Formats: sequence, structure tokens, C-alpha cells
Amino acid sequence: MTDPSQSARDDLAFVRALVTEGGAVQGSLGQALLAGGLCYGIQCMVQWGLYISGWQAPTVVHLTAGILPSVIFIGLIIWLSRRNRGAVPHGMAMRALNAAFGSSGLAAMTTAVIFGYLAWRYHDMGIFLFHPLMVAVVQGAVWYVAFAIRRRTWLGMVSIGWFVAAMLGALTIERLELFILLIGVALLLLMALPGWILMRSAANS
Repeated sequence: MTDPSQSARDDLAFVRALVTEGGAVQGSLGQALLAGGLCYGIQCMVQWGLYISGWQAPTVVHLTAGILPSVIFIGLIIWLSRRNRGAVPHGMAMRALNAAFGSSGLAAMTTAVIFGYLAWRYHDMGIFLFHPLMVAVVQGAVWYVAFAIRRRTWLGMVSIGWFVAAMLGALTIERLELFILLIGVALLLLMALPGWILMRSAANS
């Protein structure tokens, strides 16, 4: 049978960890979110620009726009991980938030492989458009977890923003120019901007 006093002490320890590690958690997550939001947000805006311009760009341009952001992002994540190693505490709050956002990254990579394979298998790149919608839903869920842990209104607003972006994406999926623009704006406003806010908040804490 669970000891109520022990449970209360565990809850208190978790709350204390949230307070004492908040700055380190926010700084680390903010850097990763800012990097991902900028890399993929700018990627979408470039692809949107290529699409609406009507320019018959060489294949190498499309390959560069499709691959380079991921190369840059992976490089930045590796660099940030090495730079922050040993500087960030690994308490309960850190594990809770890192697990939430880390799982979203794993989900994004897994669904990218799944939808990429299905698009190749059925020769229909339209299938891959479901991947950004999946990412948006997962991001909405993860930001809700952050809101539930930190109890800050703006985190809940980011969560709602991602869910709205996913629904709007479903409505515009047949209008590719609007769809790409929507995803790009969502990445910049709901990932890069919150990442910057977390970094600034950590620096001022």
C-alpha cells in the first residue's frame, strides 16, 4: 500500500526540481526548438517561394532545399548536445520535459520514414503531405504536456496553435501553395519563436 506521506514528499521533490532546473531546461529546449523551427520554417518558405514563382528550378535546387535544412539541423543538435553536456542538470524536471520533446522528435522521424516509404511505394508524393499534419498534432500534444508541467498560459496557447495548424492543414492540403505556407508559418511562430522565448527566459532567470 502506498504511503501518503512518501507520495507527498515525492510530489514536493518534483515541484522543487521544476523550480531549480527551470532555467537550464528552458535554455536547452529553447536552443533545439529555435534551431528546428528556423531550419524547417525557412525550408518551407523557400519551397513556397519556388512553387508560387513558377520557376522551373534545376533538380539540384530542389534537392538542396529538401536536404540541406536537415543536414544543418542535425549538425546544430550535435553541436548543442556536446556544448551543453555536463552543464545541464539531469533531475526529474529535466527528464520529464526532455522525454516529452524527445519523443516528439522520434515520432517525427518515424512518421517521416513511414510516409516517405508509402509515397515512394505508391508513387504518390501527396501521401507525404500527411507527415507535417502528424508532426503538428504531436507538437500540440507535447506543448500541452509542457503547459501541464509548468502551468504557464502561453505554453497552452502554443499547444492550441499547433492543433489549429493541423486542422487548417487538413483543409488546405489540396492547395499546395497554402499548405506549404501554413506549415512554414507554424514552424516559425509555434516552434522557433517559443524556442527563442524559452532561451530569453532562461537567460533572465
